[in-house]
Amino acid sequence: LTTHSHVPGRFKYLKGCSSKSDAVCTCKDGYRCTGDGCSRCDRSCGVGQESSGTGCQICRYGTFNDQPNGSCKNWTKCSANQVLEPGTAAKDVICKHASHNPTLVTTLPTMSPAIPVSITVPGKDLQEDIIRISLTVAGLLCIVFLLPLCICFSIWQKKKLHAVFKKMHITPEQSIQEDDACSCRFPEEEQDPGCLPVKAADYS
Repeated sequence: LTTHSHVPGRFKYLKGCSSKSDAVCTCKDGYRCTGDGCSRCDRSCGVGQESSGTGCQICRYGTFNDQPNGSCKNWTKCSANQVLEPGTAAKDVICKHASHNPTLVTTLPTMSPAIPVSITVPGKDLQEDIIRISLTVAGLLCIVFLLPLCICFSIWQKKKLHAVFKKMHITPEQSIQEDDACSCRFPEEEQDPGCLPVKAADYS
């Protein structure tokens, strides 16, 4: 029992048939298997080509194929004026990149003025942040502890000044009245505890 291996020109036996198994066919050199179970042999296409069903055709402009028996793919799209090497039917376009630029700053004949660049050191910023936070916390603690002291001192000063002004504004009449209130004379039996003791004979 054989299948397509008897077809001249394209097929060849990969494994002969036997009483227990069918023959296994494959395509001759220059052809490739297509279809289910290698039911058809199409001509092999090289790089820059693709199969057209009846043979091979060259990849159209804008496409390429760099693998045998492959299919054509679109070229890579580069930015404007960034094409380093144009594409072909067998090769993709090569775009310009930073790694492809051989020109270095040290090889330029004229050097542009140096632009100062500030380098940020992570450790320095962290140290400055810690100092700022510490100063802020210290300031808040001073406010919390000193503010009540200032308030208490202010209240004490007001009370002290009030007492001084009160003594300074006492009139002579008020002073005499206070002296008379404590110099009254009563019999010893009726003596006011707040006054000086006087004998009853003084009123005779």
